This record gives sequence, structure tokens and C-alpha cells, in this order.
Amino acid sequence: METIFEGAPIWLNFMLFVLGGAFITKAADCFVDAAVNISIATRIPKILIGGTIVSVATTAPEFCVSLLATVQGKSDVAIGNSVGSCVINIGLIAGTSLLIRPVFAEKKRILKQGAFMITGGFLVYILSTGGILSRLDAGVLIAGLIAYLYYCTRTAKEDMKNNDHSEMPSDIEQNIDMKKQFLLFAAGSIGIVIGSSLLVGNVTPIARFFGIPDLIIALTLVALGTSLPEYVVSLTAAIKKHGELGIGNIIGANILNIFWVLGGCSLYSPLTVSRQTMVLDYPFMLLLMFLLVIFRFTKNRIDRWEGGILFGVLLVYLTVMFSYFS
Repeated sequence: METIFEGAPIWLNFMLFVLGGAFITKAADCFVDAAVNISIATRIPKILIGGTIVSVATTAPEFCVSLLATVQGKSDVAIGNSVGSCVINIGLIAGTSLLIRPVFAEKKRILKQGAFMITGGFLVYILSTGGILSRLDAGVLIAGLIAYLYYCTRTAKEDMKNNDHSEMPSDIEQNIDMKKQFLLFAAGSIGIVIGSSLLVGNVTPIARFFGIPDLIIALTLVALGTSLPEYVVSLTAAIKKHGELGIGNIIGANILNIFWVLGGCSLYSPLTVSRQTMVLDYPFMLLLMFLLVIFRFTKNRIDRWEGGILFGVLLVYLTVMFSYFS
């Protein structure tokens, strides 16, 4: 399906593409801040905020971009954005965040969330072996999403039993203007939709200009653009010595990229899975997922050199992709 952007001068396509990324970044920032403030005001436990609300907020750009691409019949962009975001989340975001500062993380939580992430990765790979993600496959992925949300809710309830949340200072809640937060939440949502439209609408003209397939553009530029919220959250967390929050957000975002983004998009319309995705993108995605979880269990923290390995795997992936598939 051709869009109005495809008849524009190439310089305008580039400008609109960058503008779309800026829209998504700023809108996602408002979206995340508003979501967290609303959660604090309503006394939702932090683990539920991190595992669902913050991850949902930072994954909203991926969902909007992939859904819009699905509506326009661009399966490569829809899948490439989701899978590429998973790869970038671990290889680039976790890798560089760990290079800034090693991360201490609770083994039990990482194991459970990591299990969801790796299971989701294997599941979508198996479901894609027929060359298509059907509506039936979407049902399986949505079931995985429901299971993950149930796990987060149950875990939050267990934490509430072990921790008294009734002593939250009332002045914190009183300082939060709920009307303002809901307006920011709505504005962020609208901004994400606008930015997504600009990104997706200008992907094909840019890809044609460089002679690069839509899939590779989606796996790199689009995925990087929609992953900026996760990058901002993780880098800020690393700098402020809260690296565990950043790693948790990355794992949660990857889970949602698979179950929510791919599940929701293929439920709307079946997605065609390319050969490159099966032989290159999925395997590297799974490799990075395994490494992130395994590194946490070798000792009490994830070190800088392990972050370097994650970043190195990303560089190998990009090299192979541009050398043999572009």
C-alpha cells in the first residue's frame, strides 16, 4: 500500500523520518512519566510498575509502528521492528549500559522473567517455521501475554504481603496532579501515533533510495527509533546506579515485543515471515536472550566485559546482515 510520503522528495522523507523519531522519543518520555506518576498516586507496587506499566509504556512505540505497518501490508517492517527492537534492547542498550556500570540483579526475578523472554523467543520462532504468523499463532502469543501479566500481578500481590505499602507519605500523593498526568498520558499516546506514522510512512522511500530492503531498514533504523525510550530509561538507571531497573525494563520490553506486538499484529492480519528472519534475525535474538540470562547466573552481577560481549554480538549480527542480506 503506497502512502502520501512515497511521492515526496527524498530529502523530505529523511526529514520526516527523523521528525518521527523525535516525536516518539519525546512522546514516550511524557507517556512513561505520566504512567509512573499515576501508578504512584494509586499505590501500585514498584514491581508491577516496572514489569508492566513502564515496559508497556516504553514498548508502545514498537506496537504502534508495527501495527501501522501491518495495516499498510508491510509485514517485513512489522516483524523487523519487533525483532530488531529485541536485538537492540540487549545488544546495544543492555550492552552499553553495562559498560557504564556493572549491574547487581536478584537471581530469582531474573530467572522467572528471563524464562518468559526465552520461551517467547522460542515460541515465535517455532510458530514462524511455516513462513507465516497466522491468527491462530497470534492466539498462542496473546495467551503468553496473559500468562505474563498474571505472573506480574501475582508477584505484586506477594510483595504487598511482605511489604507494608500503607505508610507511603501522603504528601507524595498530594503533589501529583492526576488531571495533569492523564493529559500527559493522552498527549504522549497521540505523539507516539504521529511519530509512528512518520517513521513507517517514510521507511520504503528511504529503503528504495539506498537500495536496501524494508526489512533491514526496520531491523536497524526503525527499531532503534522505537527503542529510544528503553535506551533513555536504561542509561539513566545505569548512571543513577539503578541498573537492575534498566535490565528489568529491557527484559519486560522484549517479552512484550514478542507477545504483545507480534501477537497483536498477527491477530489483526497474518504476517509473512522472511527467510532472513528465520536464518539470521531470530537466531541472533535468541542468542542475546540466552547470554543476558546466563551472565546473571555466573556470579552476583553482570560485569562490564559481559556487556562488551553483548555489544560485540550485535556488531557481528549487523556485519552479517549488511554483508549477505542487503
